[in-house]
Amino acid sequence: MKILIADDDVIPRWFLQAALVKAGHEVVVAYDGAEAWHLLQQADAPRLAILDWLMPGLDGVEVCRKVRQWDHAPYVYLILLTSKDQHEDIIAGLEAGADDYLIKPFDPQELEARLRAGQRILDLQAALLTSLEQLAQAHQREVEIGAKIQQTLLLGQPPGELTGAQIAALTIPSQPVDGDFYDFFQYNAQCLDIVVGDVMGKGVPAALLGAAIKSAPLRALSRLLAVSAQNALPEPEEIVGLVHNDITRQFINLNVFATLCYARFDLEQGRLVLVDCGHTKPVYFRRRTGTCEILQGDNMPLGFSERERYRQVMFPLEAGDMVVFYSDGVTEARDTVGAFFGVDRLMEIIHAQHHLEPQPLIDAICRGVSAFTGIETWADDLTCVVVRLAETVSACPLGQAQCEVASVATELARRRTLRERSSMPVQPRSSSGTLHLC
Repeated sequence: MKILIADDDVIPRWFLQAALVKAGHEVVVAYDGAEAWHLLQQADAPRLAILDWLMPGLDGVEVCRKVRQWDHAPYVYLILLTSKDQHEDIIAGLEAGADDYLIKPFDPQELEARLRAGQRILDLQAALLTSLEQLAQAHQREVEIGAKIQQTLLLGQPPGELTGAQIAALTIPSQPVDGDFYDFFQYNAQCLDIVVGDVMGKGVPAALLGAAIKSAPLRALSRLLAVSAQNALPEPEEIVGLVHNDITRQFINLNVFATLCYARFDLEQGRLVLVDCGHTKPVYFRRRTGTCEILQGDNMPLGFSERERYRQVMFPLEAGDMVVFYSDGVTEARDTVGAFFGVDRLMEIIHAQHHLEPQPLIDAICRGVSAFTGIETWADDLTCVVVRLAETVSACPLGQAQCEVASVATELARRRTLRERSSMPVQPRSSSGTLHLC
């Protein structure tokens, strides 16, 4: 075993070194406490040290304190060598961080017994560190698998055909797995529902709850269609109301909640129907006036109160208009002094870049947030969904893009843009059969 000894007295140091070498140990010698502390900070430092209590400058007790205050692995086993045999002296040495002590003059057999005890502790420490590393690796593998599952469970695929509109969606998780989610339900070439939500908290628990609530609107839609006499498409407030009835009691018992924005784009009727469940308010850019406004309802988040009744609000849609949905990871991003990015800065970017298609606009928003915070990682999950109506009614079918990137701004350049064009409408599947058109 490699052992450091530190003693400024030549004769005791020589006897200690001779005893250790005779027992087959590799010995590293320090001539005072300062040199001992320097040697213990090296990458190849011994993991067991025998320190004389009384040394000029930095004594053995101070070396013990410095080692214990140093946040570094692996563990160093410390033995104080001292002629002090009073009870209070021993306690003082142990409280300073020493693991054991040896009274001068020492007995070689006692020395060896105490070294074997120290070796057992070091072996246990090494085994513990190995186990912790294996657990960390296993956890990382589970997180990576969870992140892949999340892409399927939490992030819906934008539709490929919608006459007269373009859609892009992006999520940047603050952790490999997060609770932001979105989904798309297309009924025909001019009617689409978009669900954007966020579950309280982060990590795997939030992702599990997000997966549960993301699937709830489609189940509610299927149930409402099944009991509809003429298979009429339910209103968004009916769908959200049924979701509320199904999950709120469970969320209250779990002491969690979720914010949600349920929006129906009816391009044939030229209207947007919105149910706001306490989510961040969408920004609406009107091309005709060149202004941005906030779309807002007055409902509470899901999971707050069983007595809540969810009501929808309606807004007119015109050619060239644009709607931006986003999570609080955008508006609540902070700069170096703690100021929020805020809705006003978001609206400034949307107004300045309104000529961009949805995916480049999302990129501009992310660059703006990154420049504001001054960092490349995100403190909270960031999600954006942008819907841009065509400049004319006779525009070609929707172009769509979706991506999920790591929680680093520089990774945005590596995103994959998906674009599809088709003339055939797509209808979602449900447990009750094919959904009927608007």
